[in-house]
This record gives sequence, structure tokens and C-alpha cells, in this order.
Amino acid sequence: MTKHNGKSRKAGIKPGSALMNRVKINVQAGKVIAGQHTTDLHPAKPGIQSVLERNDLEELMAMADMADRDFTAERTQVVVVSTGVVDPLSEQRAAEERAATEERNRHRLKLPRRPPWDETTTPDQLDAQERSRFVVWRRELATIEEGEGLCLTPFEKNLEVWRQLWRVLERSDIMVQVVDARDPLLYRCEDLEAYAHELHATKHSLLLLNKADLLPEAVRRQWADYFEKAGVSYAFWSAYAVQQDQAALKAQAAESGEDWHELREEVARRRRLQRIAEAAARAQQGDGGASGSGQQRSSDDPERVRVLSAEELIELLEEKAREAVAEAGPDDPRAQELDRRVMVGLVGYPNVGKSSTINALFGSKKTAVAPTPGKTKHFQTLNISTSLCLCDCPGLVMPKFARSKAEMVVAGVIPIDRLTDMRAPVEALAQRVGRLQAEEAYGVRLPPPPAHLPAGTPPTAAELLRAFAMLRGWTVGSGLPDEARAGRQLLKDYTSGKLLNCTLPPGSDPPTFIPRVHDPATLKPIAGPQPTAPPPAASPAATAGTSGPSAAQPASTSQGVSVATGQAPLALDEADLDLLMGDLGLDAGSLPLAGGDAKAKPKRAEHKFHKKAARTKGNRGEERAEGIYDGAAMVTGKKGGLVRVAGY
Repeated sequence: MTKHNGKSRKAGIKPGSALMNRVKINVQAGKVIAGQHTTDLHPAKPGIQSVLERNDLEELMAMADMADRDFTAERTQVVVVSTGVVDPLSEQRAAEERAATEERNRHRLKLPRRPPWDETTTPDQLDAQERSRFVVWRRELATIEEGEGLCLTPFEKNLEVWRQLWRVLERSDIMVQVVDARDPLLYRCEDLEAYAHELHATKHSLLLLNKADLLPEAVRRQWADYFEKAGVSYAFWSAYAVQQDQAALKAQAAESGEDWHELREEVARRRRLQRIAEAAARAQQGDGGASGSGQQRSSDDPERVRVLSAEELIELLEEKAREAVAEAGPDDPRAQELDRRVMVGLVGYPNVGKSSTINALFGSKKTAVAPTPGKTKHFQTLNISTSLCLCDCPGLVMPKFARSKAEMVVAGVIPIDRLTDMRAPVEALAQRVGRLQAEEAYGVRLPPPPAHLPAGTPPTAAELLRAFAMLRGWTVGSGLPDEARAGRQLLKDYTSGKLLNCTLPPGSDPPTFIPRVHDPATLKPIAGPQPTAPPPAASPAATAGTSGPSAAQPASTSQGVSVATGQAPLALDEADLDLLMGDLGLDAGSLPLAGGDAKAKPKRAEHKFHKKAARTKGNRGEERAEGIYDGAAMVTGKKGGLVRVAGY
């Protein structure tokens, strides 16, 4: 018998090769097991990987693979590509024309639809139809870019990822679109809501604004007004804040020996009773509107802008899903299932907190979470209770008209660890956070802006990167600042909320809220410190004619110094002056006393202070008197060693 290890077999053959070869042969021959989904047709391929960008050659080969086409190179034919003449339009005019063109073509910016299918459609037929539909969608987007001269953001180019979205939308009763509350419109996709309505008329959408605890209440109020006018269902939520509260409850339960689930229910019950009491008090005072889901609430109602807890969000999701199923009517197959769990689909961009939301609702880790976008690879269903099921979809980057790639990096859509150029994303970050917030967050002093610019001008990318790298001690060869490492850390701090910038609804003035720059109560720019002009110099005649307490400069005694700082005069005697000047490394005699005529003493040049102190032999080998010796037989020598003392 031969040994069952790799060494005893022939070179190139490994255990299990026969099984792998059999699978490959069946796939190539088209022998697919019945019942397989289209995503299982290619078992030899690696797992789903999000693809946002490709070079020209990879893009050509991927499109040829989906279109089932083959290309042959012809070396005798040469094609010359010319970019043409650049139109010398001004930046403002070009921006206006680009905005008009984007608005005119906005209806063409759609998501790929899944072709219709039924139980008679075979997996091979469905796979071919999906590939064909996806190729048509990609060509339509290419036509928008080439024909209209517009630029799109990096979007998902892997068909397998879009198939996960199609399956989640088909399974769900309602769709929850998770967005980042700091810039909701960037992450919201209106065509996704339209696609859900195309699948079923009652498949409504809910906009879940995650990370809402980073927004001041005034900012949340403005967004609440905007979404209510647009007729969009919304809810403010913070998965991070809920997880922090749960960690504190677990620690408290561990100390007291209680079950933390029971403690969580008790806290939720107390909060519910408190909200009911507050709502009743507002109703009695007459300043609180109706708080029901189908009634219009007052603009001053704090319930509109309150960040929900985990229990409240679960109740809201189940209520919305039940309403959608009931709206479908009694003839709907879902209404016939009495014990059926309602299904809620979670969809959104990468790194907006879908998996963190699921973990916060469960109170434990159910899905993998990472700061890198695209951690979730496949959709998954999780039963949160006996009546509610959540369906988590992998993060999808929807096609939008481009601001810039740097803006997408700052928004956390493009993975930060894959970047090679940090200057452009950090430049966009510096424009968002401002100078004062960066200095306060890291305790660093940035170089002042040029004299012709205002004092609050945001720093450049080079200034921020170098200052932050030197603050942390991150250097590369020759002692230069490590800008790549500093840039990655700055971008991750912005994604986590350490550096904050909140976008306000369209038409707001100012368009964004920046801490230390705008007042969170009024959302108006904070008036910076006004530079005080120096007092005008008085003429000798005016000085001579001024005396007594009415003089412009307060008089002081002959033994004091008067300091003019715009506040009460500070009188220092000669002893205080000597101590102060000694701490500053200055000579007190070089400053004139108030009321004296002493002239400034000239200071010697710095290069003349090079005299070294006289060298001493130290106390090594010296005998110590009994009155001052501590009894030890060894003392520390001049060079740090131990020396025996004579006589002891």
C-alpha cells in the first residue's frame, strides 16, 4: 500500500485532485446539479469580491467574458486616439453646464434590474439572461460618460454582488436603506426605492440614519423637516451608542450577578414609561403634536429628532413590515401564513453600519464587522425574534455623478488601506474639518495660513500630514514624515467620527456644520477673535501735557513695571522681575522700569557663549565624614559606577 500523504505520490498530484478534476469536468460539460442557484454555477471560482475599479485591459476582458465574445489581435491595424481640443470655459461656467447636464440625464442613472423568471426557468437560462441584462446596463452607463461627457463615481462592477441585492429585495417585505447621518443624500439611492416598488407595490422603504449621535439636535431637526416635506420615512439611530450602553449594562449585570437580558428589558420598560409621561405632559401643555406614525407631528416635537434605542427600532421595523403585508390584502400569499416572520432587508453602501446595526439589535456579535468597506460578502438572514427576521445585504456602491474620487475615499466608500496617494483625500478632509477642529482634536499647532488669507483658512494636505506625522513620531528614511501612515490614520479618524463634518439639507446656509466654526444652536458662523489695533503713539507734547490719573498710560511707582495689555495694569517690583526674566532666560536689567530712563542693555552675540564649564574629578574615592555619611560602603562614581569609600 502507498502512504496517504503528499510525499508518497507522484510529483504534481495531491490528495483530492481526482474530486477537484471531476468537478471541473462537470462544470465545463454543463452538467449542473438541479436546484442550484445561479450564484452556485461556478464553484471553482473564488469568493465574491467587490470590484470598484479596473484598468482598461481588465475591463475589456471582463465585458467580453460576460458577453461571451472572443477577440483576436490584429497587429497590422493601428488606431490613433486623439483627445481633441479642450474648450477654454471658465470653471464657473463649466460647473453650471455640468450640473445642468447631470440633471438632464439623472433619469438614466438606474440600477441593474433582474430579468423576470419563474419556476420553469432553468439556472442556465437565468444566468444567461442576467449576464445579458448586466452588459446592457454597463453599456448604458458608458454611453452617459462618453456621449454626455459626464464622470461617474466608482461603482460596483461585479455581477455576483448585484445578485445578492436582487435576492434580498425579493425576500424582504420592506427595505431599510442604512445611510450615514453626516451626509444622508450621498448614501441614499432613490432608484433603489423605485426598484423595490417595482417588485411589489407595498414594498415600502425606510431611511435609517446611522451615526446620528454625532449630529447636534439642530442639524437633526433640519433633516427631519427636509424628509417630512419630501414624504420620506426616516429614523435616527446610532449602533455605536447602543453597543456602548449594552456594554455598560453587561458590566453592571456582572457586578450584581443579574441576567443582563432581564436588566436590559427593565431599562427599556423604564424608558418607555418615561416617554409616555413626557408625551402626556406635552399634550397637557398644548405644545406637543401627535406622535403616531400616520399623523403629522409638530416641528417642536422632540420625538422627531430623538435617537432610537434598540427596542424602539425593533418595534418600528416590525410595525412597518406588518403594515406592508396588511396593505397587500388578504389575497396575498404572505397573509395566509399565520406563524410567518416578517422580513426586513438592510441595504446600503459599504461601511455605513449595516452589520453593526444587526449586532446592536441582537446585543451580541452576529455578523463580522470591520472598518474596511465590504466585510460582508453574502446576504444572510437572522431571526431576531419569533415574529421578525432581518436580511443583511453586502455593501453596494451605487453609480452616482462624481464629485471626485477623493470625496468617495473620505466618505469611507473606497477602502483606505488600498490607497497609494494620500494628498488628494486628505486635502478634501482638511477642507471639511477646518483648522481649529484639527488643532483641538490632536493638540497640534498647524502652520499659520499666508498673510493674504483669513486666519480660519483650512490647512493644506501637506501641512496637516507633516504636522500629524511629526506629532506621532512617524518617519521614513532620512527622517522625513511618513505621510502615507498619517493620511490613513486621519481618514480613519474621520470615518469613526473623531473629526466631524455634517452636511445640511440643500438650500441651507451654511451648507455644512463644522464644530468650532459654526454654532450648533444657530448653525451660524462663530465670530472669530477680532485683532486689536495697537494704541496710537502720543506726541511728546501730548505726553508732557498729560499728568495725574487722567493720563492714557496708568502711572506706577518707581519700583514697578506697568504692562499695557488692555486689562488692569500689572505692577512688578525688581524681585518679581528678576524671577520672571530668569524663567524666560532674559536679563532683567535689559528692560526699563516704569518711570526710569534706563536704556536697553546690548546683548552679546550667541556665538560668543561657547565657553564650556570646567571639568571636575567628581567625588570618586573621597572619604566621607561620619556626620554626613549614610552608612553605605559604596558610592556612585562620576561615570555611574559603584566605588568603595575608604575607611568604611
